[in-house]
Amino acid sequence: MNKYKLSTLEILIFSTIIISCSSNDDGGGDIETEFGKVFVSSNISPVVGIYDFSDSNNVSSVQFGTSSTDSDGIIYSSSTDQLFVASRTNNRIEVYSDLKQTEVSANLNLSLNSTTDFTNARKLAGTGSTLVVSQDASPSNSEQNRFFVYEVNESSITLQNTYDPEINLWDMQFSGNTLYAIQDNSDTLAVYNNFLSNSDGVVSPTQKVQVEGIVRTHALFYSASSDIMLLSDIGDADSGTDGAIHIIESFSTKLAAAGTNGTISQSDQIIIEGSNTQLGNPVGLAFDPVSGKIFVAERKVDGGKLLSFDFSGSGGNLNPSFSQNFSGAAAVYFAN
Repeated sequence: MNKYKLSTLEILIFSTIIISCSSNDDGGGDIETEFGKVFVSSNISPVVGIYDFSDSNNVSSVQFGTSSTDSDGIIYSSSTDQLFVASRTNNRIEVYSDLKQTEVSANLNLSLNSTTDFTNARKLAGTGSTLVVSQDASPSNSEQNRFFVYEVNESSITLQNTYDPEINLWDMQFSGNTLYAIQDNSDTLAVYNNFLSNSDGVVSPTQKVQVEGIVRTHALFYSASSDIMLLSDIGDADSGTDGAIHIIESFSTKLAAAGTNGTISQSDQIIIEGSNTQLGNPVGLAFDPVSGKIFVAERKVDGGKLLSFDFSGSGGNLNPSFSQNFSGAAAVYFAN
């Protein structure tokens, strides 16, 4: 498979943020924590988990403490050794620095945070020096779905724009200037071309497409280099057995063929579902097209799990190649 080139924060923000990753002044300079590329947040515990899948037969993990007991969207920059988290506890973006200079199981250094602008945050998306938070409608925000757009530099995170979508929000991801966004409570994917060129106020999708077979989609991941779109289906939120992953190869061609308000049929998808999968409410997705591994934050089964599937072009009732409990698993991020 082709190597995935991140269109999110990895190629981004971080060319403009220059934060030192040198030794600590307090004598901690000998610390050099090693960890993997798969990051998982929790919405019930003040921890972040990091998993190393470089040896599939011996997956290792570490955990760090955070300032938030309820977090969702998560992005890591390997170039600056910074972790960006959408805190639902503190209703802000939080930036943690110097992970490699932090002892395993210790609390991370909160080096920067945004103002308190949103409540009930879900995911983070990034491009250039911009971060976007998706706010899910709830009583705490007067039932308002909203995009919050921030400019990030080495010393601040500044709110630039707020957009009111015409859909319920959950997950989202940039690909170039296009933002793909889940329409929660539906089977629909929304496409916003030239997303950041909008002014404050109402924004309308350029295109919406239904994905046949999905009951309620939550998570997405798009690999531009492989042109593969992955979408999760949580089905009935109260059920721990009806989750699924829908995989659409040659996505750009199928999206164009569907047109505005069209449908991508099940015959144009590969679906992982069934009793062996341990998929109940898959709320986060990531994909490494080099190894073919799909990473899933599964929220319902056993109170939260990190799952991995080895994708080889076929679906069905697959057993996960990796399954480990992770309490309150809310989002997963693969740092290439």
